[in-house]
Amino acid sequence: MQLYSTLSRSVEPFQTRFPDRVSLFVCGPTVYDYPHLGHARTYVVFDVLAKYLRWTGQEVLYVQNITDVDDKIINRAQEEKISQKELARKFERQYIRDMLALGIDSVSYHARATTHIPEIINQIERLVSIGAGYLTETGVYFNIDSFPGNGELSGQSKDKRISRVTDSTKHNPADFVLWKRGEYGEYTWDSPWGRGRPGWHIEDTAITEKYFGQQYDIHGGGLDLIFPHHEAEIAQMESLEGKHPMVRYWMHTGFLTIEGEKMSKSLGNFIRIQDALKTWDRDTIRYFILLSHYRSPLQVTEESLLNAKKALEHIRAIAITDKFPYPEGRDAFIAAMESDLNTPNAIAAIHALAAHGDIEALIEYGEILGIRFLPETSAPLSILQDIRAELRASKQFEIADMIRKKMVDAGIQVTDSPLKPLK
Repeated sequence: MQLYSTLSRSVEPFQTRFPDRVSLFVCGPTVYDYPHLGHARTYVVFDVLAKYLRWTGQEVLYVQNITDVDDKIINRAQEEKISQKELARKFERQYIRDMLALGIDSVSYHARATTHIPEIINQIERLVSIGAGYLTETGVYFNIDSFPGNGELSGQSKDKRISRVTDSTKHNPADFVLWKRGEYGEYTWDSPWGRGRPGWHIEDTAITEKYFGQQYDIHGGGLDLIFPHHEAEIAQMESLEGKHPMVRYWMHTGFLTIEGEKMSKSLGNFIRIQDALKTWDRDTIRYFILLSHYRSPLQVTEESLLNAKKALEHIRAIAITDKFPYPEGRDAFIAAMESDLNTPNAIAAIHALAAHGDIEALIEYGEILGIRFLPETSAPLSILQDIRAELRASKQFEIADMIRKKMVDAGIQVTDSPLKPLK
């Protein structure tokens, strides 16, 4: 398999640290609001990656964090006049529901930030002890000047790598927070630097070090996380013992846009997953997402979703007869998946497999992509066809036509052969 890594900016042969074992971490949601289609794009992609790797025989440990302590959670909880924990659990449950509704079920473990506070404090202590972290009256900050590799992932010039958080107590404007001192409601903890809560970046490295160690295979997320989030993760983890690279393959999904702008909560232009599912079914949404390469930008329009629905209906319409394996189509599907998860080419292979009646492959590859390529029916198609043939042969046309109408309504193409006379 070949995968593109943002770190090397090239497609590389996929080689895991341990044979037949893949360690995969993907940045999870900050649970202060409803998940939107931008989230769906990223998590569908990595769901497919995990399912494909498992299909090839790899053992995949897929960990995803849940950021359940954050300024956004604190502010939203105050607005809604509920506790931070209540708010975080509310949107965490919604996130899990939405993921399952989209067929995203490959995550091995969801790791909450608040259940890994000891690991977070321990990692900060070690960073402070080696001079990579320092204490001020407002918190503990990472000393970016202590890490010469800063900027390697994003490729940004030094003057552009400025922390989002302004604080006059920081030694350098580019330094970022590891621990925030102060009272932030019920989500604060005692630490060697006073009561407070962790910064955003430190939770991910504390979690991944616990489950994978200081080096692992794949780290995924959206393109917008490269800076500052992923840059900060590298600085934290690699500063501990100098192990480089922290991650072998950095995979980033392209922006999902609506009316030309990146879909985001801050811009207020997002479409909730639960709302999208009221109009478009799971298979259509996944087909639409996978019809573009994961690194490409993806524009959401009513027309593009409708076209995805029609294309999926076409596959189901022609995939009605189980004929024989189609080796060329199977080879094309696998080649596409092996080539940096090229799902557009994989879907092209699906169309060929449907046209050649390779139903077995459609079922198997459909499980990898999380899409049902066969029309749903309560009985095997061959049985329904046989029943209709017998009804027509015995001149029970009304019942046969009723079954035919139901099959056509379900997207099944029905072509009747001329009636043979009864013996």
